[in-house]
Amino acid sequence: MNKENEENESEINEIEYLSASKEISEDDDFLNNEDYNIFNENNSEEDNDDDNDDDDDNDIMQIDKERLNKEVIEGLRLLHLKLLYNFTEAAYNDIIKLFANKNISLYKIKKILEEFTGLVSTFYDIYKNSCICYTNVYESYQNCPLCNLLRYDSNNKSKKVIPYLSIKKMLKIQYNNKIRAKKLLYRYEYIINKELDVNDLDDIFNEDIYKELLERNLFKNNRNIAFTISCDRYQIFKQKTDNCWAFLIINNNLDPLIRVKKENLLISFLIPELKQPKDFNIFL
Repeated sequence: MNKENEENESEINEIEYLSASKEISEDDDFLNNEDYNIFNENNSEEDNDDDNDDDDDNDIMQIDKERLNKEVIEGLRLLHLKLLYNFTEAAYNDIIKLFANKNISLYKIKKILEEFTGLVSTFYDIYKNSCICYTNVYESYQNCPLCNLLRYDSNNKSKKVIPYLSIKKMLKIQYNNKIRAKKLLYRYEYIINKELDVNDLDDIFNEDIYKELLERNLFKNNRNIAFTISCDRYQIFKQKTDNCWAFLIINNNLDPLIRVKKENLLISFLIPELKQPKDFNIFL
C-alpha cells in the first residue's frame, strides 16, 4: 500500500457515520457485542413507514473504499462545513474547484453520500393544502376525504408531495458506529443506575408519562429508543414567503447535555404549508 492509499485509509476511518464493515450481531448481550443492532429482531411490533424496508445487506452501509478517494473525502468535509455555516451551493462548487478535483460538485457528493448511507428520500403524495397525507388508510384514495378535491392534476400527477427520510435507517447509521452506540445507552444506564423518584425531575424518565409507558410494557430492551417529538410552524426564509411544519425528533437515549445539539436532532419530514394540517396523525 502506497503512502497516498494509507492516507486515504486513515481519512476513511475518521468518517464515523460511514463505517459499517461488519454484520449486525443478534447476541442479546448488547454490552459485550462488538457490533450493535438498534432493534430486537424478535420484536413483533410493526412500524408504519419502515415496514417496507428490506432487511437484507442493503440495510447496512457497505463502503467501497476505492471510491472514497482524497477528493471525495474533501468534498464530504466541505459539505459538513456547508451545513454548519449555511453557505450557498455556488460557493461550495467554487471552493471545491479551488482545492480539489474539478470533477467534484455538490450534486455528485450528495449522490455518493446517498449511495454509501442508503438514506434516500421516499416521496408521499399529500393534498395540495396539506390536509392529509395519502398513506395508511388514505393510501388508495383519489380525492381528499376532508374537502373532496382531487389528488391528481390533469396530467395524472400528484399536486403536492413531501420527502420522508427513514428514522430506522438514520438510527442504523448511528448504531453502526461503536462510539455512538455507547452514547445511545444513556437511557438504559440512567434507569439501572438511578431509582426513578417522582420528586427528582432531572430527566424525562422521572416523569409520569414515561412511567405510564413502562406500565404498557414498553422500553423493555436496552436498545429501545425514547423519542420526544415537537411540531410547529417554521419560517424557512427571511423573506417570509414560505412556511412549513417541521417535525423535530429529540433522541432521549442521548445524555441531556448533547441530545438537543443541532447535530443530534432528527427531522424526518417537513410539511410545506402555512395552515396547520387537518390530520396530523396520518402524517405521523
